[in-house]
Parts: sequence; C-alpha cells; structure tokens
Amino acid sequence: MFLFNGFILGLGLFFLGLQLTGQNMRSLSGGGFRQLVRRATGTPWLSGVCGLVAGALMQSATAVTFILVSMVGSGLIPSAAARVIVVWCNVGLTALAFLAAFNIHPVVAFVVGVAGIAMGSVRRKPWNTIAGAVLGVGIILFGLEQLGAGLAPLKDEAWFRQVIEVALHSPFQAFLIGVAASALLQSNTGAAMVLITLAAGGAFGVAEAAPAIYGTNLGAIALRAFLARGLSGSAIRLVRMEDLFCVFSGVLMMALFFLERAGIPLVLALVKSLQGGDAIRLASVFLLSNLIPAFVLSPFLPLCEVFLKRFWPSDAAERPDEPKFLRSQALADPETALDLIPKELGRLFASLSLEKKPSVSDSDSHEMPAFMKLGAAIEGFCVRLASENPLSQNQSLRLQRYRAWLHTIRHIGEASGELADSHTALPPSAKLYAKGLLDWMQANILLGAEATSSMNSQKIQEFFESSKQKIPAVRAMRKSFLESCGAFSPAGNLEMSSLLDNFDITAWLIHRLSKLQVKAIQAPPDAVGF
Repeated sequence: MFLFNGFILGLGLFFLGLQLTGQNMRSLSGGGFRQLVRRATGTPWLSGVCGLVAGALMQSATAVTFILVSMVGSGLIPSAAARVIVVWCNVGLTALAFLAAFNIHPVVAFVVGVAGIAMGSVRRKPWNTIAGAVLGVGIILFGLEQLGAGLAPLKDEAWFRQVIEVALHSPFQAFLIGVAASALLQSNTGAAMVLITLAAGGAFGVAEAAPAIYGTNLGAIALRAFLARGLSGSAIRLVRMEDLFCVFSGVLMMALFFLERAGIPLVLALVKSLQGGDAIRLASVFLLSNLIPAFVLSPFLPLCEVFLKRFWPSDAAERPDEPKFLRSQALADPETALDLIPKELGRLFASLSLEKKPSVSDSDSHEMPAFMKLGAAIEGFCVRLASENPLSQNQSLRLQRYRAWLHTIRHIGEASGELADSHTALPPSAKLYAKGLLDWMQANILLGAEATSSMNSQKIQEFFESSKQKIPAVRAMRKSFLESCGAFSPAGNLEMSSLLDNFDITAWLIHRLSKLQVKAIQAPPDAVGF
C-alpha cells in the first residue's frame, strides 16, 4: 500500500491544481476574452488567433465554447467567427502541457509558496484571482512531480509493468484509455499532462502513448452533452462543432498513426527527431494532434455548418413566455450573462401591448400570463447569477441596476394591464379620443424596449426625451381628451377618468425607467446608477 502513497498524493494535488487553475483563469480571462472576440471576428485568421489565445488562457475548450454560445445567441458575434474560434482554441490549450515536459523543479516550490501567500493575504481583485491561477499551476506541477516520484518504485514492480503492457498493447485500447482519462479529469490537457509525466518516468514510450494522447480530445463530449441540454438551433450546433472537431481529430490522427505503422514517416517520425526526451516529444504529439486537424478542417467549416444543420435545424418560432437570451450555460461567465440581461429585459418590455392584457401562451393557457412568466424567469436568472458566482463589485452593481429595471418593467406591465382594461371599458365613440394617448405610449414602449436591449446611449437619451409627459404634443392630447368628456354620460365620464388615471401611472413608470437608464449611462463604473 505504501508504494501508492506518492502516486495517490500526486494525483490528488494534480486534481486540486486543475480545479483551482480552471476557476481562476476563467474568471480572470472571461471579460478580456469577450472583448478580444468582439474585436477579432472580422477575418478568419483573426478569429483563429483569438481562439489560440482563448484556449491558452482558459485551458478549457468547453468553457470557451459555452461563452461563445451565449455571445452568438445574443448577436454579439456571428456564428461563422465562433466556429473558427472553437476549432483553434483546442490548439491554444496545448500550451500548458509543455510545462509538464520541462524540468522546473527548482522553482515549483517557490511558485507555490509565493502564490499561496499572495492569495491568502491579497484580497483585491484581480490580483487575488491572478495569485489563485498561479497557485493552481504550481500545484499542478508539484502534483506531477509527486506523481513521477511515486511512479519510480512502481515501475520496477513486475505486476505494474504487466498492467501497463496489457493496457497499451493495442492502439485502440490505448486510444480508449486516453478517452477515459480525459473524461475522468474533465480536461484533455490534464490527461495529456499525466501521460507525459508517466512517460517521462519510464512507464512507457512515445509510440505506446501516442494513441492515448489522440483519444484525450474525446473525453469531454459526454460533459458537453450534459451541459448543452435545452439548447437548440445555432447554440447547439456550436457545441456540436466542438464535438465534431474532437471526433475528427481522433479519427484523423489514428489514421495517420496506422499509416506510419505501415512504413510512411509522419507524426512520430517528426517528434522522435526532436531533442529533449520523451516528455517534450509527447507534448509535441499533443500539439500536433490538435494543430493538424485544425488546419485540415478550417477550410471546410461552412460545409460543417450545413452538415450540422441537417441534424440540428434552426430554432422554431420562440415562445413569448420563455427566455430567448438567458440560458443556464451563460451563468458560467458573469460578464456575458450581464450583457444578455438587458436584451431579455428589452424583449420583456416590447411584449407589452395596450390593446389587451399580456397574452397567455397557447399551450399553457392555464398558467400565468406570458409577460409574468418571462419576468419571473429573468428574476430567477439574476438570483442564480448572484448566488452561483463570486461577482466583482462592478458586476454586483450592474446586476442590482438591471434588477431595478426589471421591477420597473413589471410594474409597467401591471399598470398597462389596467390601462388596457379601462380602454376596453370605454364607449366605442370615446375610444377615438383616447387613441392618440395610447399610440404615444405604445411608441414609447417600443422605443424603450430598443433602448434597453441595445444599451445605446443615444437611444436611451431619445427614450428619456420622448417619454416626458409635459411635452406639447402630450399636453394637447390630454386637453382634447378632457374636453371630450362632457359629450358622454356620467358613466362614460367615469370610465374616461379611470383611463386617464391609469395613463398617468403607466406614463410615469415609463419615464421613471428612462431616468434609471440615463443615470446608468452617466454613472461612473463603481456607481449603481439608480
């Protein structure tokens, strides 16, 4: 049992380091990645560079894919650019594997110690997050060292050598071991690093480990299938694009492997010519197993989209009572989630109609109105975002601001429902006098919805000016409406008075929303903007 102590310790530290690095690097690079994506989607080669950087920083093709799913769903980037980024981020994430190939033992303990002290003593972000990411990388490397040290006595045991020989005796079996290792670690980079460490310790050679390396890309497919539940249309096609790349890379590299066994010098012949030992050679195998498929597949990405569309067609007409932009997958990246909330709020606001109360979906007529159901879904998303993520101060303030907008829009919905009722109760001849007021309000609802969705300062200012009740046009319509009251019976006058009261409440709430939005665009980054 004591033979396993060092091996198990190293594996446990490695798991811990992977989790710590992943959490902090995604938190650290999420906002910057989004800004990079927005600026680098003009040409395919820029999108490819963006993918390389994203993969190297975030060390998770799955994380990159689901951030892109949210950005494509919100219209922030086109699907074509996202497909290129998804493919090339797989190449970028191989960078960390080369750390396992170099002997940096003298600095590992120093890195772990300094980063641990910094993380425990520095609370200010992003420095605390940077320290956490560096500490995670240090623990990964320290864990790999322990793994290698624990392997030293094991590799001399006859039974251990026999297990390795049986496990890797066939390329297909080795390939499946790579798939299983990646699925267990939830990281193809992590699985590759473990294989590199074992090879460096003399457990097996490059030729035996190469098929296992080729299999590591396929390990996360099951996880993505679980995370992608509920997605449809372009969103699910983007996830399946990452799966398609992983399957294609495995098939292509295994085909090259068997061609090489038949006597054609290819990948293994190239890496065996490299200096630095088996660790460097296997890290290069991992790089090439992603680089070669990325080069081959990139020109055919439009055809891949056509192929995927046959199995996952575009979305059907959206339901008015369900979110269009807010999906659970967006919660993994708070910055993206915060960009999506105004778009959903604008959609909620635009659903209001003064002709009738908010409609109930046809399929769920026994449930709450669609407007109320969508509002509740947005509120639930905001609560989950706050509870499931360590938000920065600015992110928390933005979330508070959007929740204030949501509450105001829901109040507008209630008031507009009362207004619609009072308009319905008017005598037919009296509705003509109310038409101008209701048309003005409906126009402001649509303008406010556009301003909310776009977060465009010019649109918000236009919404603010348009929603003022004291402008001459509204005063003239109110005067005409009041003067018409004398032409109707006392009951008709009461109904018209009720309509005017409800109009004033609804109009005040709409202008209140415009004020909140104006304060938001004028507020400094650390102000709530209420």
